[in-house]
Amino acid sequence: MLKLLGSLDLAAAISLILVQWDIGLGIASILAAYIVVKSLLFLGNWASLVDLSSGIYMFLVIYDIHSALSLIFALWLLQKSFFSLFF
Repeated sequence: MLKLLGSLDLAAAISLILVQWDIGLGIASILAAYIVVKSLLFLGNWASLVDLSSGIYMFLVIYDIHSALSLIFALWLLQKSFFSLFF
């Protein structure tokens, strides 16, 4: 289960990067919803709050509202997926 969540986090990070250039908007919507729902299910620690804000930010990027936070949230999701997949 942890590997699946890590794989989906990796897909969300890649999608967050690509959606800035309007690539994969449909899958980005699904992955943003996944991030938000997952963060609400595991709500209770600060990592879930960062996940929630990254999911909300992904929705904003889909609607073409993005900034330098994209890199920060993409790195957050990448490091989460790295640790989920390899440790």
